[in-house]
Amino acid sequence: MNKLNIIKPGRAPSLTILGLALLMPLSASAGQESGKAAPAPVPVRVHVSEGARFIDNLAIKDFEVAENGTPQPIDALYLVQGQTIARKEEVKAGQPDVSRSFYLLFQAVDWDKRLAEAVDHLFSSVLKPGDAMTLVTPLKPYSLQKDALATKSPATLSRSMQEILRKDIQKGGVEYRDLIRSMRRIANAIEGKEQTVSEDDLESDTSSSSFSLQQQFDFYRNSIKRMEGMRLVDENKLVAFAESIRNRPGTKVVYFFYEREYRPEMSPMTMQVLLSQYQDDPTIQANIMDLFEFYRHESTFNSERVQKAFADAGVVFNFIFMDKKSQSVFGGAMREMSEDIFPGFKDLALGTGGLVEISKNPADSFKKAAEANAGYYLLVYTPAPSAAAGEFRTIRVRVKSPEAAGKGYAVTARPGYYAR
Repeated sequence: MNKLNIIKPGRAPSLTILGLALLMPLSASAGQESGKAAPAPVPVRVHVSEGARFIDNLAIKDFEVAENGTPQPIDALYLVQGQTIARKEEVKAGQPDVSRSFYLLFQAVDWDKRLAEAVDHLFSSVLKPGDAMTLVTPLKPYSLQKDALATKSPATLSRSMQEILRKDIQKGGVEYRDLIRSMRRIANAIEGKEQTVSEDDLESDTSSSSFSLQQQFDFYRNSIKRMEGMRLVDENKLVAFAESIRNRPGTKVVYFFYEREYRPEMSPMTMQVLLSQYQDDPTIQANIMDLFEFYRHESTFNSERVQKAFADAGVVFNFIFMDKKSQSVFGGAMREMSEDIFPGFKDLALGTGGLVEISKNPADSFKKAAEANAGYYLLVYTPAPSAAAGEFRTIRVRVKSPEAAGKGYAVTARPGYYAR
């Protein structure tokens, strides 16, 4: 059996993640569409919980919805469990779309067998016939065929996806891991722990088997640039991804699995020693100061802009941070590389009604996130026809029932949308 008949390479959305290089054509910016039509009903997915327990006994009278600070009359409330409307209250009758599209994105360089457990849970307990699913590995996207969930067993589908995911993670991690090893050797050579650096480390055409300190600095700096390019977070492309799925019907849930990253770096003490040893060499001094600048992780991730784009698209973004100890297999001093990415994706998840899960066990994290996303309220209201096209309209939802007072309910919903 050709397993790609079950999970086939995807075309939409067209994206690839290799260190979060989201490769998509950039469409018109959110909120820039021309023309103005009568306001359409606005659906708002709302999750209400007390601790880990989903609160499922609320009615329209228990909620308050405000747009740009102005209370809005609620047209309808639907309690959704999975693909089913379990209960509804309608002031105005409607036909809500409760179809589901799932997107699983992976940034990882090491295969973890617990990812297989997460995939098993996806097919055994989450996906149902009628659902759509897109898998994005470090190499390319795949989409689940429409009839696969109805015609194939969960075990068969799970095995197929596990095989694809494992092979792509291992293959996609080769360049990254080779670069890490080369950087370790270069860093050790600069520190004096290794006497020479081979031409394989430098990927050079020269026949010399040793290089000057200046050459070693050049290679190390270029290696940092290559690594940053492999994991670059481009907010324009993230916005484009959100826009590309905005018009897909129903609910859209993203699970982003991000493996904690490290890279080999010279210790501050070593760099101070080098500054002292080469205080009369302005070139070496300049190289060392350049490294200090490269070591700074100045994030260019505008989480507010990305959050608005995902909110506008109605996407629930879940951030699964796969924690792990320093990659000591590479040797040398390993420095955390995740601090520039983590805050932005944490804000994105919390701002779209998703979860942030930090664990060494991605299977447990995925199960918690999937359970939290299974039940929700869908509130619908119709705004007044006064918003200018392109304006971001804020949405605030709160539970106002006396019964909820003092119970510490957590209420999450998308923060707004762009008027059109």
